[in-house]
Amino acid sequence: MHEIRLITAQRAVTAAGTPEKIKEAVESVQNQVISIKIRAKTGNAGDIYLTYGDQRAAASTTGDILAPGEVSILDVHNIYDGYLDLSKIWIDSSVNGDGISYTAFEVI
Repeated sequence: MHEIRLITAQRAVTAAGTPEKIKEAVESVQNQVISIKIRAKTGNAGDIYLTYGDQRAAASTTGDILAPGEVSILDVHNIYDGYLDLSKIWIDSSVNGDGISYTAFEVI
C-alpha cells in the first residue's frame, strides 16, 4: 500500500524558448504523483506552455497554453498503480523568468 502526501513547488523558466522540466530529476519513485495542479503565476508577463511526456513544450508551437493565473490539472483516474512522473512535465514561456507554481499528490 502506498502513502500519499501533498507537495508544493514553484519553477521559473530561465530562458524563453528553451523548454525545461518542472523537476530536473531522472524518472524515479520520488517523482510519482497521482494528481497535479499547475498554475501560471499571476505576475507573469506572458504565456506558459505545458506538455507531458517525450514531447517538449515549445513557446507558441507546442503544448497547452496558460495565460497568467490560469490552471491546468493532470490526474490519473481509475488506473491501478498509475502515476504521472514530474520529470516528464515540460514548461516553456514566452518571457524570460515567467513561471508556475504547482500542488501535487505524491506517492511515497
